[in-house]
Amino acid sequence: MMKNKVIYLMTGLLVVGVLLVMSYNGQQRTKIVKVESHIKKLDKKQVTTSKDTTKLETSYNQADEKAKATLIDFAKNYYTFSSQVDYDSREDKVSDDVALADEQKQILFSDGRDDTGGSKIDNLGLQSKYETAVGYTSDKQDNLIETLATVVIKVSSDTTKTIRQAVLIHGWYDTNIDKFVSIKINDLQ
Repeated sequence: MMKNKVIYLMTGLLVVGVLLVMSYNGQQRTKIVKVESHIKKLDKKQVTTSKDTTKLETSYNQADEKAKATLIDFAKNYYTFSSQVDYDSREDKVSDDVALADEQKQILFSDGRDDTGGSKIDNLGLQSKYETAVGYTSDKQDNLIETLATVVIKVSSDTTKTIRQAVLIHGWYDTNIDKFVSIKINDLQ
């Protein structure tokens, strides 16, 4: 009889112990499930953040590359002429790439004529040809990208031999309208 009581007591203690262990394991399992759930949420946020960052970088890099390419295209058209007609058509060739103030247009696109109205370009046999350029961007503020290009051109006339000349073009590219809103040119040589 005593033996049966001891067996029942041991079995009861064993059942209580198993129930306690199962209860503890269940609580731990619940905590693990909660932690896993939070980790999944964080992973989703990280993926979203990574996508947003990549999108922002791609957007900036595309605008950056477009600004450099547009400034170099400007240089090609601006510095390539062999007659007064070519010289006069430069503004039309770059009109899709610029939205300059009238004052800046007058400075950049002089008519190339002397005081009598004659063509300095044709009279002197002036020719200019774009040779090469390297573009840089230095900063982006709001919707403007500051862009620089070092341009090498070949210049000649009827009275001089062909010389190479380097110029620096400094422009501000507006990403909202995909055009340069300001361009300044400085001779380097």
